[in-house]
Order: sequence, then structure tokens, then C-alpha cells
Amino acid sequence: MTDTYIRRATETDLPALTALEYQTFSDAFRIQYPPEDFEAFLRDHKSPEAVRKAFRQEGSEYYVAAAGEQLTGFVQLNFNKQPDNGTLLPEPVMEIEKIYVLQTTQSRGTGKALIHYALQLARQRHVRTVWLGVWKHNPRARALYEREGFSVFGEHAFIIGSRRDRDLLMAKVLTGNS
Repeated sequence: MTDTYIRRATETDLPALTALEYQTFSDAFRIQYPPEDFEAFLRDHKSPEAVRKAFRQEGSEYYVAAAGEQLTGFVQLNFNKQPDNGTLLPEPVMEIEKIYVLQTTQSRGTGKALIHYALQLARQRHVRTVWLGVWKHNPRARALYEREGFSVFGEHAFIIGSRRDRDLLMAKVLTGNS
């Protein structure tokens, strides 16, 4: 990842960010769902309007990884948002809601760099617990999060069309060194 850098996304990034979110989500999950369900989900949750709304949501921040002018990945962070499964984590909390990386740049350290950047921001803001959801059938992502010190504390539903999947919820309690 020699020429990659991470910065906070701006409004001018929205078209590229929308395209990146649409592509990375499609690449990762399209084959898992019936086409009509998946296309409806993309229209409802990955459209320019949906991405703009999430981008402008209070307490939410986007950071992009870029190589030159091309965005190669991004992370969406939500501050002071507890999990939706009823678990109360030690506060203050930060959710890593989305962390998406282009398939062509996976295994180059972009995802790991985005996680490290998110954890650095959490420490700077005195966040106590960082949490995220990961599809239970994504062993590669789960392994990365486990290597970074996250552990499973629960599950919640992720619904696309008529299919109800389970995401594992993972958390990391930050201490002085972790």
C-alpha cells in the first residue's frame, strides 16, 4: 500500500464514494441473493440519495483510502451508537458500520489500514469500545477483525429482500495500548 493514503471524505467525494460503495457491495454479495431482491436493496440502500443521507447523518463520518485520484476503499464510522441487539457496551462507543475495499486492492493492506485509522481516531476521541457487524459467512473479514483484537459479543439480522442473514457483532475495548 505504498501510494495509498487515508483522509476524511468530503461532499465532493460523494459521486466517487457512491460508485465505490455500489461496486464493492455488489462484488462481495451479488451472488448470495436472488437478483430481484439484490437490485431492490441496491436501489434502496446504495443509491446516490441513500449514500448522501448516510454521509450527512449526525455522528457519522466517512474516511476514504485513495491511491492517487482513485478511491480504493472507505470506512463509515458512527459515534455514540450502541448495537441494535440490546447489548450495552462500555461508553463512549464507536461503530465501524461499513468498511469496503475494492476487490482489486484487497490483500494489499487497505482494509487493515482503514481499521487502524478508525482505531486511532477512536483513541483520539477517548472512545472506550469500538464495535462492528460482519457477515457470519465471511471468514476472511472475521479473521482480520480477530487479529485486530475484536471478539464476538452477539448477532443481529441483516435483511435483503426475503432473505434474513445473521451478522456477528464484534467489539474491541480500548485500553491505553490496544
